[in-house]
Amino acid sequence: MGRTPRVVFLRSTLPHTTAGYYLKAFRRLDVDLVDVPFDPREPQDGLRVPEGDLILLVDCSLPVELPALDACKGPKGYVSIDSCHKLEIHKRYCERYGFDFIWVAQKHVVSELGPRARWLPLAADPEVHVFRPGMPTGDGLWARLTARDHYDIGMCGAPYKHRRRFEKLFKEAGLTTNFHYRKRFAEEATAQTARCTIGFNAGAGFTGAKGMDINMRVFETMAGGRAMLLTNVYPGLGYEELFTDGVHYVTYASEEEAVDKARYYSKHRDRAAAIAREGQRHVLANHTYLHRCEKLLNDFEEG
Repeated sequence: MGRTPRVVFLRSTLPHTTAGYYLKAFRRLDVDLVDVPFDPREPQDGLRVPEGDLILLVDCSLPVELPALDACKGPKGYVSIDSCHKLEIHKRYCERYGFDFIWVAQKHVVSELGPRARWLPLAADPEVHVFRPGMPTGDGLWARLTARDHYDIGMCGAPYKHRRRFEKLFKEAGLTTNFHYRKRFAEEATAQTARCTIGFNAGAGFTGAKGMDINMRVFETMAGGRAMLLTNVYPGLGYEELFTDGVHYVTYASEEEAVDKARYYSKHRDRAAAIAREGQRHVLANHTYLHRCEKLLNDFEEG
């Protein structure tokens, strides 16, 4: 482009969204960044979008209408996060606003969003997801008095039935568990996972009730550096392109395999710790939101 690009960033003000991580990363790059915050729960009739080299919107998980996008001059870009669960909504959204660039977090739905779409996986934020002593845990007084210093396995996530079942299975196998459902986010989730030998993940689509994905927890748990990630994977989603099983993380395909591997690594904590360290090194070297913003800008300038 030959000069500093002006990026107009349309950002949801809801907490703990991917847009917040993208905003922090963009602020570290050589761009003229114009932050345009909005509350997606409110009508956006009064929202004004200034001119820029790239008007960029990151999916805020709600199908918000942005009339100001219709009148925008210049290229428009969209980062689609939840299209694996809300594909038809995202397809209509892309058609409605005619985005010139579409970056999709889930590889297997890229082709569904048209010829301008390309894969841009989720990532981690080193300031939030790398464990540091003194991080807030979100524990109340009673929890601080009764919580263990260490657990065999744990996770922080949405309360899907299959995740609660896994927690029950791990307990029945004699493992100590530290599961939190919609109670810990950002630094608090990092601190809770750091108490565990194993950071567990069961994707929303494990039972087929929801879409398959490579969710944020995959990157965030590995970035933590303390707990080894044990996660299910899906064919065709690009897991094997991003990570190596047994080196950066450990995978499972069934409940029985998950329990067996959880038992094994809970008894071989040194091996789990080695995988956790290597997973962290790999994520911080390749899969942060700064990497994603650099890729996004490269795509834009080439496009």
